[in-house]
Amino acid sequence: MATETLRPNGAGDDTELEPYDGTTNWQNVDEETPDGESTDNYNDTNTWLRDLYAIADHSVGSGTINHVKVYAHCKFFTSGTPENSQLKITIKSGEGAGAPDTISEGSEETLTTTWTNYSHQWDTNPKTGSAWTWDEIDNLQAGVSLRAGGGDAYSADVTQVYVEVEYTLEATPKSSSDTGSGADAYVSLEKPEAKTSSDIGSGVEGTPMPSAILAGSETGSGIEILVARLLATVDTGTSAEVSGLVKDLFVSELGLGSDSLVAKIEMPTKGGGMKLWI
Repeated sequence: MATETLRPNGAGDDTELEPYDGTTNWQNVDEETPDGESTDNYNDTNTWLRDLYAIADHSVGSGTINHVKVYAHCKFFTSGTPENSQLKITIKSGEGAGAPDTISEGSEETLTTTWTNYSHQWDTNPKTGSAWTWDEIDNLQAGVSLRAGGGDAYSADVTQVYVEVEYTLEATPKSSSDTGSGADAYVSLEKPEAKTSSDIGSGVEGTPMPSAILAGSETGSGIEILVARLLATVDTGTSAEVSGLVKDLFVSELGLGSDSLVAKIEMPTKGGGMKLWI
C-alpha cells in the first residue's frame, strides 16, 4: 500500500470562516508544516460555520483506492474557563468527473486549548456509496466546520487541512529478464524454457542442462560435443580413447554410482563394423 498527500490549492464552495490575517482562507491552511495562529481561519460565534477548500489533483497515485482521510490542525482560544468548542471535519464529493455536490461530515469533536491534529476517514465515496475513483479524488473538496463555545471561549481556529489517499498498486507480471520493484517485481511463471549450460538467464527460465565432461584443452557443453568426438575417434583413434569417451558420455549424462552404465566397445577390424555392449 502507498499514500499520497493532497493539499488545498484553491477556494471551495463554502468560505464562512474569518481569516485571521485578512488573506485568502485556503492559503491559511495549505502549508506542509502547521504554523499556528500565524495563518489560520476562525469562528468566534456559537453557530456552525464551514470552510471548504479545493484539493490538488493526484500526481503519483494509481490502482485501487482504499480510503480517503482528512486531517485538520485546530484549537480554541479562551480567556477563562469556556464551554465546549467543536469541530466537524467535512468533505464535498461528486460522482466520476462531475462537480462535487454531496456534503459529508465527521462526528463532532471537542477542541482543546492546544493545537491538535484531528482526522476523519471515508472508505467509500458518500455520493456513490462505492469505492473512490481517481476522478472523484481530483474533484474532491475538504475542510472543516467550527463552532465556538459559550462563556469565555472566543474563537475556534484551524491552521492546516490536508487529505491522505491510501491506495494499492496493481501488480504487473514480469518476465525473468525484466527488472522492477514493488508489487510488479515478481518473475513470470508462463511457459518456462529450459536453458543449456552455455545460456544465461534468471528465475524459472534459468535452469541449466547438464554439461558434458570434456577432455584436454577442448571446451563446450552438451552431449553433442562428446558424440562428435566419439565418432571422430572411432575413425582415427585408439581403443583406449574410444573406451574413455564412451565412459564419459554415460557417466556425465546418466549419473554416477548405482545408476551409471558400464560400456564396452570393440574396435572395428578390417572389413568389419564396430560393436558396443552396455
